[in-house]
Amino acid sequence: MQPLSYLGTTGGMIWTAACVLSGILLTWLSYFIINRIPAAWLCDYGETPSPELLSGRRVKYAGSGIVMSIITAVCLVLCRLQFNKGFTIYFVLLSLIIILSLMIAVCDIKYTIIPDQFTAALAVLCILVSVYDIVRGFGILHKSWWSPIAGAAIGAGVMIAIDIIGMIIYKKTGMGFGDVKLFAAIGILTGFPGTFLALAISLVTATVCFCFIIILVRIISRRSAPDENADAAETSAAEHEDAKENAGVTSAQTVTAEADEKEDQMDQDPQQETGGGSYLAFGPYIAIATVCYIVFYDFIYDMFELYMSNFK
Repeated sequence: MQPLSYLGTTGGMIWTAACVLSGILLTWLSYFIINRIPAAWLCDYGETPSPELLSGRRVKYAGSGIVMSIITAVCLVLCRLQFNKGFTIYFVLLSLIIILSLMIAVCDIKYTIIPDQFTAALAVLCILVSVYDIVRGFGILHKSWWSPIAGAAIGAGVMIAIDIIGMIIYKKTGMGFGDVKLFAAIGILTGFPGTFLALAISLVTATVCFCFIIILVRIISRRSAPDENADAAETSAAEHEDAKENAGVTSAQTVTAEADEKEDQMDQDPQQETGGGSYLAFGPYIAIATVCYIVFYDFIYDMFELYMSNFK
C-alpha cells in the first residue's frame, strides 16, 4: 500500500495517533532510563563516576526531551509509512531500534560514551529483524543470508580503518572503540551494500554539523572581540605600570607557576605530552544515519538505484 494512501485509511490514522503518543511516552521513558542506569555505564573502564552521574539527575526531559519527543514521534510515523500493512513486526522492531539509537546519541553527546549495554541491546534487535527478514523470505532488508555478516564486518572495519588513519596522521585516537561496536551492530541491520549508504549518511551529517559549529564559533568570537579589545585598552596602561614595578618578582613567580602547572597536568594526563588520545563523538552521527536509513528506506534505495543506473 502506498504511504500517502495509507495515511487516509482508518488504520493509518489510528497508527499515526499511536505513533505520536508512543513517541512522547517512549522518549520520556528513555530519559528516565538514562537517569536511572548505573553510573558506571556512562564512564570509561576504570573511571570514577562524577557527582553528577551519581546524583541520578543527568538529563532533563523538560529541556531537550520535548524536542526529542517530537523527533521520535515523527520518526515513528515515517517508519510506519515505510512498513505498514503486513509488516507490523518490522515496524515494532525498527521502532525500538530508533528509540535505542536516539538514547545512544543522547549519551554520547552528553558524556562522550556509548554504554556497551545499549549497543548489545541494539545488536540483538538488529539480529532479530534481520533473521525475521531472511527466514520469512521477504528480502526487504537483506537479499542473502550473508548480508548481515558482511554489514557487521564492513561497519567495524571502516571504523577501525578511520581510527588507524587518524593515529598515523594526527598521532592520536580519532574514534572510540564504542563507535566500532556500534557500527558493527548497525551493520547487522543495514547489511550489504546498505552499510556503505549508512556510512555515507553519517559522514555527510557529521560534516554539515562540524561546518555549522565552526561558522557559529567564528561568529561568536567576532562579536565578542570588540568588547574584549575595549576592556583591554582601558586596563592596559595601569597594568603596564604595575608590570614595570613587579617585573622581577612576577617573572620568577610565573616561571615557577607554569612549571608546577605543567607537572600537575602531566600527573593527571600523561598522554597530553605525547599527543595521545582525543575522542571524536561520532556516535550521534551513526545514530542519526541509522534513523534516516530506516525512516527514508525506500527513498534512499530509489536514489541509489537511480545513481547506479548511470553506470549500466
